[in-house]
Amino acid sequence: MAGGTKLEPRPVAARPAESLAPAPPQPPPSSQPSPPLPPTRSTQPPRSSRTRRFFLRAAFAFGAIGGTAAALTPIFRADPRESAAPAPGPVDGMPDERFDEMYRGRRIQGTVSGVRIDGRPLHLMRRADGTYVSVVNHFESFPTALATARAAVDDLGGTQLSLAGPALH
Repeated sequence: MAGGTKLEPRPVAARPAESLAPAPPQPPPSSQPSPPLPPTRSTQPPRSSRTRRFFLRAAFAFGAIGGTAAALTPIFRADPRESAAPAPGPVDGMPDERFDEMYRGRRIQGTVSGVRIDGRPLHLMRRADGTYVSVVNHFESFPTALATARAAVDDLGGTQLSLAGPALH
């Protein structure tokens, strides 16, 4: 290096061997006793919380198994021969009843082609359990198409059914 000092390597002094055991604590230089140390926390949780956690996990597992078993019991107990027989009911989705009556001043007609109130079609749907729902009252099911039509007349009051077909969705 120009104009500077040259650094020369110095020998590294060896460090004395340190003992692996920690040094014993030295008493404080004053004659007064030292304050007590705060209690240290154990890394393991207390036994009671492990027991509680185990109990809660076991209770959840038994509840899940029991709930699943309760939900599936009717399915496993059902007789497969009962579901194999064709259900008596409508042909091609049409009601199997025929009726023609006056109810609360309205003419209700039920034929193979469907149900009409004052000549206007009332769209019905037959549910899997054999009951009916209509577009007028689709939150409640009724045992027969006639009962469904009567409930529709009750819900309609003085208004007429729309001639427009059902909305496709």
